[in-house]
Amino acid sequence: MIKPHRLRVLAAFGPALLAVGAVAASASSAFASTATAQPEGQALFTTQGGVALQFLAGATTIPHWTFQYTDPENHVTYPITMVGTDPRVGGSTTVHTVIIPLKMNFVAAGQDPSSLVNQGYPGFQPQFVNHTFDGTTKLAQTEASPVFADNGYPTDLGGDTGQLGDVYMRAQFNKRASDYHVKLDYSVAPTQTLNVPATKGIAYERPVSQWRRTHQPPLQTTADYTGLAEVTWFSTQLQSLMGSLQISPTTVPIFLTDNVLLYIKGTSLGYQNCCILGYHGASMPIGHGTGTINGQGRQGVQTFMYTAYVTPGTYSGFLSDYTGSRTAPRPTRGLSDIHALSHEVSEFLDDPFTNNAVQPWIVASAPQYGCTRVLEVGDPVVGVWFGLNGNNLDARNSGLWHPEDEVFAQWFGRGGIETALTTSTWNGSSWDGRFTFMGPRTTSILVPVNGVPTAIYAAFSVYAQHC
Repeated sequence: MIKPHRLRVLAAFGPALLAVGAVAASASSAFASTATAQPEGQALFTTQGGVALQFLAGATTIPHWTFQYTDPENHVTYPITMVGTDPRVGGSTTVHTVIIPLKMNFVAAGQDPSSLVNQGYPGFQPQFVNHTFDGTTKLAQTEASPVFADNGYPTDLGGDTGQLGDVYMRAQFNKRASDYHVKLDYSVAPTQTLNVPATKGIAYERPVSQWRRTHQPPLQTTADYTGLAEVTWFSTQLQSLMGSLQISPTTVPIFLTDNVLLYIKGTSLGYQNCCILGYHGASMPIGHGTGTINGQGRQGVQTFMYTAYVTPGTYSGFLSDYTGSRTAPRPTRGLSDIHALSHEVSEFLDDPFTNNAVQPWIVASAPQYGCTRVLEVGDPVVGVWFGLNGNNLDARNSGLWHPEDEVFAQWFGRGGIETALTTSTWNGSSWDGRFTFMGPRTTSILVPVNGVPTAIYAAFSVYAQHC
């Protein structure tokens, strides 16, 4: 089994942390002082495994390129590997993926609900249920989404046209209107069934859905359920599936769930120690593919992703709920539909083998990650979103897809990446020097800190700050 490369969970959820979290456990300032309201669980993303740079030379895997830069602050040189081709050279790359829907069966069988009582708002009582979550039901939405389908992007986001990941990479390297592309194509594998033992997961109606049904029935009449599977058990199942399905290391499997999230077992938080909405990773598959860990320069290196297709209202702040009324999700509450998939695809493109280390950074917008040294472009802006038209598959999405904002690699490099990639015709910066895909949209976001609207996202108008 591949052990988690990084899993950072807050040991405590104090009011100060709740006030600044991008997807805090309870965003309402009214509940910050209510002792009986419990957190609804952080929105987390993580990585699994990791393959060191020395194993990639000549390996059978996805197309990638490597460069190194020196951080001008600490004078340390860091190697960075990304998907595709070197933007200084140009050219178009297509990476093959295979979408593998997961059908997951949960049972209610004597699990202890006490850690979830009063989750989100006072009076919430969890009810565990027998339920099946079938990722096949979200396959059409995923295929039609901006991750795989071309879309036009607003002028202030670069005005480009293409797949989400391709547009992100072209903006990051100022290659709009050029021949530089990093695209995904895909096939679909048969649905795989996982029966979740009672000791390894639960299915229940989370607070937003229950509150809307019981407090304002016209808003919602039927329950939305969420699955929580234990991360170590789940990751073992995925590694086993990759072995049994004999997936080529040149193909990236994307395991798709219908709103099944992951929790981390082993603390007093119980089921509150969650929720992972997606991860990406890399490993050297033994016993299938083209080689073993001791291969003679052609060993297989497998990259992979897990992502949940997120039901609107899984987290508060998206719909009108106990945190207030709204006609659109809060700027930092875009956790719906492909938000998790967009996060993982972008992070995969900038760190496919989960081996890109940088000078440690910390941001007030994502306290759940603490001080971290990984180049993971979605982590600093978890929950921040922009809308793209065309999602008419759930009326609660208001016709929009909700992809996540992403941070450009240059932000992590503190100026070193621009220096390393500069050529006679290019200064190595993003398309207009911004550090996030949303640029001014990101830096202008205000969130309440101790009741005062505060521009904590202004931190992305300058380079990353060290811990």
